[in-house]
Amino acid sequence: MARAWSGARFGNGELRRGPPSSPDFSACKLALVNQAELERRLRPFLDAGLLTRIPTRFQIRQGEAAMVPYVISSDATDEARYTRTLFGRPLVRQLVIFSMVGRDHLDPGCSLGARFASIATHLLFTYHQGMPVFDMQLLHTHPEGLPRFRKVVEDHLARATREAESRARWIGRILADPDAYHRLFLGDDGFIARAERFDYPTPADEGSDFPPEFFSLASFLQHCAETYPRTPAEVGWPSVPGHLLHLAARRFREGKRIALGARREPPPHSGNAEGESD
Repeated sequence: MARAWSGARFGNGELRRGPPSSPDFSACKLALVNQAELERRLRPFLDAGLLTRIPTRFQIRQGEAAMVPYVISSDATDEARYTRTLFGRPLVRQLVIFSMVGRDHLDPGCSLGARFASIATHLLFTYHQGMPVFDMQLLHTHPEGLPRFRKVVEDHLARATREAESRARWIGRILADPDAYHRLFLGDDGFIARAERFDYPTPADEGSDFPPEFFSLASFLQHCAETYPRTPAEVGWPSVPGHLLHLAARRFREGKRIALGARREPPPHSGNAEGESD
């Protein structure tokens, strides 16, 4: 998520600015998380068979080094969703989203340290072409994360408070016809319900050239556990910086652009001139 600081700027309940109501792992950064805590949060994916083992924190850091150049690439952004909106240009919208999400928006890694409010706000302000699998799985690692996000979306669409109305205006300055997109999260076959039953699409399903190991949180973590050395000592401490740089250069060695498919047509433009992807 160029992905919890103090929560979202606008909203009520889950998106209220301020610390979480009770301290939990969601407020911690990955560097402070022990292996047992990682296993607790990732238990749903272990039980569902999407993950067979938990990587170490060093393995995750290596995977992030390889993944980041893909995540921040403009090739992976559906710019057509922003061209007719007031703040749709990449730099402008990123500044707006940063003001709403906070410092987590600057983390292009796996975002296991992001707070629930950061992920939820990112999803409201960001257009994803197809199901946002990685982010939905991140929500699943938080206590009752998916039901909580369903309530966030429902409350947002209902415009029940002044904060919700203000947030909707800002989203409309970035996304074209955002309500139609947000409705894709709801219903029996919506993104949230599908995530609850682990009904996730594959990159092929979405027509995406994005590397499959980086397409979802579960596939990313499985890749980390199977591919990278478990500890810095296995690499050799003096060699760690060069090793991470070599991993980060993978995308540039491949030299290919990322084509995101158009399996699902975007909702029609509503004509709102104030109308993200990473």
